Amino acid sequence: MPEPGLRHILAADIGGTNCRLGRFALTLQGELLKERSVWLESPGLATTEHLIVALERELELHPAAADATVLAIGGPVHDGVSGRLTNGNLVVDLRPLAARGGSPVRVINDFVAQACACLTDVGAKARQLWPAAESARAQVPLRAPRAVIGAGTGLGVAALYPLDMAVPGSDGWLVAPSEGGHAAFPFVGEEENAFHDFLRAKLGLAAARGDDVLSGRGLALLHEFLAGERLTPGEVGRLALSSPTPTLRCYARFYGRACRDLILTSLATGGLWIAGGIAARNPLCVSCAEFFAELHAEPDFSGWLREIPVRLLEDVESGLWGAAQYGRMLLAKHPSATSAQPARNN
Repeated sequence: MPEPGLRHILAADIGGTNCRLGRFALTLQGELLKERSVWLESPGLATTEHLIVALERELELHPAAADATVLAIGGPVHDGVSGRLTNGNLVVDLRPLAARGGSPVRVINDFVAQACACLTDVGAKARQLWPAAESARAQVPLRAPRAVIGAGTGLGVAALYPLDMAVPGSDGWLVAPSEGGHAAFPFVGEEENAFHDFLRAKLGLAAARGDDVLSGRGLALLHEFLAGERLTPGEVGRLALSSPTPTLRCYARFYGRACRDLILTSLATGGLWIAGGIAARNPLCVSCAEFFAELHAEPDFSGWLREIPVRLLEDVESGLWGAAQYGRMLLAKHPSATSAQPARNN
């Protein structure tokens, strides 16, 4: 049961494979505490009604009774209250709930949530990848742009900008969503372009996107191209991403290129956070020499890129924490918002 006397935030991080649900408490001091979290299989949630029933059943609190509800979904979002999965069939529509008034409800992109996670303890405790030496623990500037990227079922990117960049003296952050994972991916050299031809033929595309290259399906196709083996993404991770195989070296180079491009386009002087299941389960692909060589391979900005700290979000519930952080930011804007119904008594 939710603890009385505290404000409560319901959060969800909905991907193509897993749906993570969480109930968080916001203390009087503004501290965010996770009270409970549950994982479900996303394909088992077919409608918004199924999702709301699951929230109430698993977290013992209906969204209408929470102080804020934030659902992060791996796909495009419309009007802040509806969205759909890119790699799945679920469509989320909270317009009927929002029309009741009372406590704020939002649907956000899953990488908006990952960006917000960088503002929590989860982001502060993320594993430092660069600078590599622990003795050179990088200090993240408190008020500087930050970026986040992550590959799993798909590829997500987002950025955070301090509001005082635009309005001096302002507090808070602007979260910049993006569908950058669907931008065309740059290939370099004969072998990479041969893989691009292979990928286009396999997927029936005119041009491959980052989502096609760095996602699980892209990883599996890369290994098939290089090694001639048809394996699942999980099998490729176990067999080819834990040692310096051709698959690891090429995939790490692709990942480093995507990270470099994101840092350059977002001017993320406050650091880059890497999320997503592939890097969390196979950290060598974002910590080997090939990754860093590509990350810093920009002749005019190589020195500047080497000053940018890079961290790995190893907490598998970072997106859930980010959704809750978004809820905390909503409540800071609406301090008088209150829930409309009592919590369910189980």
